[in-house]
Amino acid sequence: MRGHRFNGRQAAGLLAIVLAGSCGLARAAFAESVYKCVGADHAVAYQDHACAGTQAESRVEIAAAPPPSPSPDYGRASHDGSRGFVRTSASARAGIRDRREIVSYECRTANGEVFYRHGACPHQITADVAGTTSRKRSGGGSSSFSVTAEALPRGEVCRRMALAGSIGRAGHERDENVSTYDRNLGRDPCRYF
Repeated sequence: MRGHRFNGRQAAGLLAIVLAGSCGLARAAFAESVYKCVGADHAVAYQDHACAGTQAESRVEIAAAPPPSPSPDYGRASHDGSRGFVRTSASARAGIRDRREIVSYECRTANGEVFYRHGACPHQITADVAGTTSRKRSGGGSSSFSVTAEALPRGEVCRRMALAGSIGRAGHERDENVSTYDRNLGRDPCRYF
């Protein structure tokens, strides 16, 4: 084949074959054996050459390293509106919406507090008359207020919770926040919104 030129696809294919062959040879080169030498004082040494005459010798075979494999696809965790997390389908991971929209809830109380939950809103809350949260149930100044819920798209609820001024909103301390531990495990319902 005098004067044959490779196009880009042929050159890439040839390079892939050469690299695969050299990786196979390199992997085979690491599969070898070593000598385990045990001395009179029971000290153990591993070496690539034969043991001294006074040491007990045995041969240890070292297996070749397994071939590299791709990282597993754990899927994207999403919240289904209940307390647990479910995996989404492959089409949802690819960016295609499921038929049912993932929802969260805006909770409004009779005393004017607004807070957000990814699960259901409570039926009522206990707060003091001034509107601030009551940590303890004490007889002085606290009352129960009913809560109404409105279903909103998950992305909208996550956006509202992350707004810069949301920390000053009455009821902000009641928002359903995810711990750092759950966030690191990929259990943050707002992660992909």
